[in-house]
Amino acid sequence: MSHNPLPITNIGDPYILKDRGRYYLYATSLPDGFYVWQSDDLTHWSAPSVCYRKQAHSFGSRDFWAPEVYCFGGRYFLYYTAQWKKSEDEDLRIGLAIADSPLGPFLDTGDEPLFDPGYGVLDAHVFVDDDGRKYLYYSRAGHNHFVNGAQESDVYVAPLSDDGMRLTGEGVCIIKTDQEWERRDNMNQYWNEGPFVLKHEGKYHLMYSANFFAGRNYGVGGAVADHPMGPFVKYPDNPILKANDQVSGPGHNSVVEGPDGGLLCVYHAHTDPSHPSGDRQLYIDPLRFENGRIRVLGPTVR
Repeated sequence: MSHNPLPITNIGDPYILKDRGRYYLYATSLPDGFYVWQSDDLTHWSAPSVCYRKQAHSFGSRDFWAPEVYCFGGRYFLYYTAQWKKSEDEDLRIGLAIADSPLGPFLDTGDEPLFDPGYGVLDAHVFVDDDGRKYLYYSRAGHNHFVNGAQESDVYVAPLSDDGMRLTGEGVCIIKTDQEWERRDNMNQYWNEGPFVLKHEGKYHLMYSANFFAGRNYGVGGAVADHPMGPFVKYPDNPILKANDQVSGPGHNSVVEGPDGGLLCVYHAHTDPSHPSGDRQLYIDPLRFENGRIRVLGPTVR
């Protein structure tokens, strides 16, 4: 089992792909692209290498965030967030780049975002159901999205084409910031972001993050539905991952199967718990289902 915290710092939004018994870690890590790290055991990691850098025709100009990589048809699909270069004001979108190796180099599929709903979007996550149907989960950016006088980020889902390269329907809002624990940062802005979906015993469990990523209250909540498109109902005992005496701001998680076949929650927390900031590092803790809900056995320091 890995030892927390893992010595990969100054990152955010970690996602681990397990491919042919090897692990590949992607994270918010470069101003113009992304690093990848490799491991055989989730404890010992290689030095980082660049797997993606923006190209001349890339839609994005800066703010390269939240990469997730999937193997579809023998090729590797990188979904990521970036600032749309056609806009001076904040205008985030989701891009897609493809490679023949999980190490890259990933090349953008075109000079436009994956889709344009007319407002900012970020934090793409793809869920593939047992029948092979694909769904794209994402967060609406809070910039200029005012609800009752405060900026708000909500989580959406839309059907994704079989080839993973386009939406085949409109996005549907599935959760909003409506639980008390999600409104602890007095910033006139609220977040539901970083979605990740697991299927267990016929139910669809959505993990998401709330509060300000650079604040101590950042944490993970859960919700459940009977269908990938919802409606989702939040767990009444949220959050399922939150700060403690040793760990600050645990959040924006993904889930991966460990070497022993068990599920592991992969997340970031602040590198210096006494001074929360954008400098975050990697944590990994076990994840289980108990009484029809997700339970994360963390955050831990060990």
